[in-house]
Amino acid sequence: MEYAAINDHAQNHWKLSAIQGIKNLLTQIDFNAETIPLENTKKLKKLLTSLKGSVLSKEELSIVEELIKL
Repeated sequence: MEYAAINDHAQNHWKLSAIQGIKNLLTQIDFNAETIPLENTKKLKKLLTSLKGSVLSKEELSIVEELIKL
């Protein structure tokens, strides 16, 4: 997803920024201590919102939904 956004940066600037934001949030997760709800969009959004400390942007929410579909 990130690679595709980088290659089409002119049209996907918002998407690239959102991907990088979500990627940054995911690096904060201790995967040994936490179960990541990859099948549940609502729970994943809640986890990422908690890590961010504020509401996810519309673009970030879109990326989370794409991740769940993968």
